[in-house]
Amino acid sequence: MPPWEFTQLVLGLYIPWTLIPHVIVTMGLAKQTGFIPNYHQMLTILWPMNAFMQGVLLLVVWTHAMIGLHFWLRLYPIYHRVKYGALAAAIAWPVLALWGFVEGARRLALAKDVKVKVSQDQWDWVFVLTDQARAFFFSIVIFSLLVILGRYLASRFSRGVSISYPGGLSVKAQPGASLLEISRMHGVPLASVCGGRARCSTCRVKVIEGLDTLPEPSPAETTVLKRIGVSEDVRLACQIRPASNLQVQPLVAVKSQNGRQTHIQDAYYWGVEQDVVIMFVDLRNFTSMTEAQLAYDVVFLLNQYLDRVSAVIRAESGHVDKFIGDGIMAIFGMQTGPETGARQALNACRRIEKVMQALNDEKGPQFRDAIRLGVGLHLGQAILGRIGAAGSDGSRGGLTALGDVVNTASRLETENKTHGSFLVVSKDVIDAASATAPEDSLCEISVRGKEKPLEIFALQQMDGLLLPGEAGTEIPV
Repeated sequence: MPPWEFTQLVLGLYIPWTLIPHVIVTMGLAKQTGFIPNYHQMLTILWPMNAFMQGVLLLVVWTHAMIGLHFWLRLYPIYHRVKYGALAAAIAWPVLALWGFVEGARRLALAKDVKVKVSQDQWDWVFVLTDQARAFFFSIVIFSLLVILGRYLASRFSRGVSISYPGGLSVKAQPGASLLEISRMHGVPLASVCGGRARCSTCRVKVIEGLDTLPEPSPAETTVLKRIGVSEDVRLACQIRPASNLQVQPLVAVKSQNGRQTHIQDAYYWGVEQDVVIMFVDLRNFTSMTEAQLAYDVVFLLNQYLDRVSAVIRAESGHVDKFIGDGIMAIFGMQTGPETGARQALNACRRIEKVMQALNDEKGPQFRDAIRLGVGLHLGQAILGRIGAAGSDGSRGGLTALGDVVNTASRLETENKTHGSFLVVSKDVIDAASATAPEDSLCEISVRGKEKPLEIFALQQMDGLLLPGEAGTEIPV
C-alpha cells in the first residue's frame, strides 16, 4: 500500500474518536433533552477544555479530504496548472478557520454572556454514550483486523488460487482479495492512481487465462473500461476478486518500493503494453561523407552528432533506446503519456534540426558534403521491456520497445530519402500532439503488412509545424 493510502486510511479511522463526542453533544442532546446549541453556545462548550481536540479534528478531516482530492484531481490536466494555487488555498483555509474559531471562542469567554442550559446529569449521559459509541466503533475495527489476521493464517495452510504474471512469476493467495491487493501483498508492482476505487484505468490488466471464471464487471468498472475502449479480456485489477487460477499481463508500468526480488521491483522486467512515440534518427550519406577521411575526423564527427542528438532527446524527456551505427532509436511518452510524449518528440525534432545546422557550421572543410539528418516518428502500442533483464547477479538489461510501431517508425525514417525531407511523421503523432502541419506536406504511403495506407507529413523543415499555444512564430527551444 502506498504511503498516501495508508495515511488516508489511518486518518479516516481516527476521525470517529473526536467526531463521536461532537455529534452526541449536538444531535444527542437535541434528541434527549430538546437542547439545540447555537454557534455561540457550541463555542462556549468547546472553549477552552475541548478546543484542542476540536482543532485536531478539523485538521485530520481536512487532511484526509485533501489527500483524496489530490489523487483524484491529478488525473486531469487542468489540475497541474492550478495545483500550487490549490495547495496554498488548502493550507490557508483551515488556518483561517482555526483562527476564527479561537478568536470567537476567546471573545465569548471574556464576555461571559452566553448561557449553556445543560445539567450535570445530562453531561454524564453525554459522557457515557460517548464511551459506548467509541467502544462500539473500535470493536468493529478490531474485529475487522482479526478477520484479516484469520484469513492470513488460513492462507498459510490452504491451497488458495494461483496468479501467474509474465516472466514466470507466480504467487498464491486466498480467494476474497482483489487482484490489486494480492499483487501488493506479494510485492508485485501494479499501478493504482485512484487507490483501487475504479476511478482510473491505471491498474488494468489483460487476463490471458481464467477470464471465464471472473464475474461480469460492476457498473463502475464497466464505465471505466468503456471510456478507454479496451477489449473484453482487459479488466481492472482493483475490481476483480479471483476465485480460481489466473494468468494476467499488467498493462501500465510502475515500480515497487519494497519488492523482495530485484526483478519484481522493476515493472519492465516482465514487460508492459503502452502507447508511446518511437523516434528514429539517421545520418544521411554517412558512408560517402567519410570516404578518404582520417579516422579521427570521422569518429569525432560521429560522436558529436550522437552526443548532441541524444542530449536533445533526453532534455525533452525521451529515452534513448539504442544506437544503431549512425542511427538512434528513442522512446517518448513512457512516463507522460502519448499526448505529452508526441509534443516532446516534435520539440525534440526542432532541436535536432538546430543540431544539424550547428554541425554543418562546425564540420570543417574536409567534409565537403552537407550533413543531413532524417527523422521518423510514429505513435502506437509497444511492448516495453528489458532484454536480459535479470541474471543471477540481479543485473538489468537495457529497456527497449518491441512491436509494429517500431517497424513503422523505422520505415518512416527511410521515407525521408524518397521525399527529400528532414522529418516524416505519421498523422497519429500530429493529432495526439494537437499540432498543425502544412497541408501540402500530407501524403499517404503503403506499409508492408497493413491493408490501409498510412497518412504521413513529410516536412522539409520544422518552421511550418505549430504546436498548441503557438501563433505562427517559432517558440525558442
